[in-house]
Amino acid sequence: MNKPLNFLLLAALVIFQFSCSSDDDDNEASLNPKSFTSCDLGDFSTTSTKVCFNGTDFALPNETITFATEFNARVATITWTIESGSIEIINIEESATDSTLKSIATIKFNSDFNGDAVIKVKAKDSKGSAEFTHVVALEETN
Repeated sequence: MNKPLNFLLLAALVIFQFSCSSDDDDNEASLNPKSFTSCDLGDFSTTSTKVCFNGTDFALPNETITFATEFNARVATITWTIESGSIEIINIEESATDSTLKSIATIKFNSDFNGDAVIKVKAKDSKGSAEFTHVVALEETN
C-alpha cells in the first residue's frame, strides 16, 4: 500500500514542477526585450551604501519596459521618481535576499513620449543613502 502512495506523490510533484516552469518561461517571454530584471552591484562593503541600476537608454511611445535596481541592504526604502518626460510608473515589485534589496519598476512610455525622460531611484537605510539618475531618449526608427 505504501508504494502506490509514494508513486502518486512523486507523480504529483513532477506535474507541479513542469507547470511552474512553464509559467515562469511564459512570464519571461512576455517581457519587452529592452526590459531588465536585475543589475550587478559587484563587490560592496556592508558598512557603506551602494546602488546599481539597469535599464534601456532608448524607448518608443506606447512601450512598457521594466527597469531594475539593487541596494546593498536587506531592509531599506527604495523610491522611484519620474523627474521629467511623458512616462509613468505602473508597477513596482521588491524582493530581498540576505544582503540586498531588489526593486523592479514597470514603466509605461505614453503615446506622446518624445524623449528626455528622467528616472531617479533613491535607496535609503540606516547606513545612509544612494541614488541614481537615468535618462531615456526617444528611439529612432527607420
